[in-house]
Amino acid sequence: MSPRRSRKDDIIAATVRLVAQNGVKAATIREIARAAGVTEGAIYRHYVSKEELCLEIYSQIVTEMANMKQRIAANDAPIREKIREWIQISYEFFDHHPEGFTFILLTTHNFPENKREITVRQGRIFMEMIKSAVATEEIKPIAPELALSHFTGVMLNVPRLINEGLLEGPASRYFEAVADAVWNILDPREDRAK
Repeated sequence: MSPRRSRKDDIIAATVRLVAQNGVKAATIREIARAAGVTEGAIYRHYVSKEELCLEIYSQIVTEMANMKQRIAANDAPIREKIREWIQISYEFFDHHPEGFTFILLTTHNFPENKREITVRQGRIFMEMIKSAVATEEIKPIAPELALSHFTGVMLNVPRLINEGLLEGPASRYFEAVADAVWNILDPREDRAK
């Protein structure tokens, strides 16, 4: 028998589920309380507002994901291998925690300006990885912001399409094809194609 989750855990799980399914605006405190099986007052005992609740959840999940990505960026592998591993662990995370992944990477959050650094943490890690690869001529010169745009556009569409029922999961079955597509975007030189 597994231990009973705390009310706070129930609130977090309900928030992630509702936001992932319906968006931030639709996930009201009333709906979260109902889904968590608690009163609205119980939520306010833990959090000042829905925004604070969402920010705490976002920070927890992103910290876990960003720590994994930081280890990838710091290793000595070639950039192509780093990109493959980044996509692979991202898709494995989605396969195991689709609502958490959706909450973080496929949902728009409007956190206050002074709290937005957490929303760009993974992107900054990726852009530093790209800057280093450009400096060592592992890939063609490309603006890190543009590389991030291309990368996220390709990578995030697989989970999005799975969520929409237009692509069959699990996401991890697509990581090789997506990694090849990203590589071809970032470094399409013929002598580097494979």
